Amino acid sequence: MKHIYERTAKFAKLGSLFAFGVYVLLVIIFHNVLWEDFETHFMVGFMLFMLLGSSFYFQNAAEKLPDEQEIDSQYYSDSFPIKELNFQRDVSIIPKSYLVSNTGERLYIITPTENHPFIRKLSSFAIFKMGMFFPITYELKTMDGKLVSQFTMQNKLKFMQLKVYDHTKTHISTVALPVISVKNRAIIFGPNHEKLHQMEAKSMYGDIDVDDFNGKRLATYRFGMFPYATHPAFQIQAMNIHVSLAEDLTHAEKLTFTALFYYWTATK
Repeated sequence: MKHIYERTAKFAKLGSLFAFGVYVLLVIIFHNVLWEDFETHFMVGFMLFMLLGSSFYFQNAAEKLPDEQEIDSQYYSDSFPIKELNFQRDVSIIPKSYLVSNTGERLYIITPTENHPFIRKLSSFAIFKMGMFFPITYELKTMDGKLVSQFTMQNKLKFMQLKVYDHTKTHISTVALPVISVKNRAIIFGPNHEKLHQMEAKSMYGDIDVDDFNGKRLATYRFGMFPYATHPAFQIQAMNIHVSLAEDLTHAEKLTFTALFYYWTATK
């Protein structure tokens, strides 16, 4: 988590300096209009001051956090032995998220595949990152770069489709979701197109309980109800989403739920 604070501080500082340079250039070019426009100077200066000040705020927060502990890469491997999902977005142009521990250590990384460089670059625009116009494939990897899973988002016009693959790139499940919906809804199918699970949010905020057809609880998705919110690694986050997974989920179910909840998280 510490690195996110540091990167936020860096981006805020660079952004404020870049904006200042652009504004000075505009004043020089349009000096007849802007040179004596003191109200605009004040408003722009105030916004740049606030942006620059936020960089020092984030940097100070980062310095108060302990250095990130090195994780056991043999344990957090492609076997994916996790029991909960804590998603955190990195500060980057290309979408990048982490699954982190309850103390903020990065366990896994999710980012568009490098096998499709053009689509990967397009994902920097919000309109393209969810597969609305072009299919986009994301990879779930360990922190040392080993593939755990792939999932492809694609707009099928009548519904959104998530196809999930394991680390051998074997198809393990397909998720169908509405293109537009007030509440999150999804149906999960197995590799042979058999219907496995169906779920719907309890409210428009997105809280979901995933049960099997026998009523057994498989996962819970909570938006804004975060059990580690008081930990320093998460206090500055504007939004935290927590997913609890059942103890006896299969490997395929864990990977499927991770892809599905990532999709819902990315649309928040």
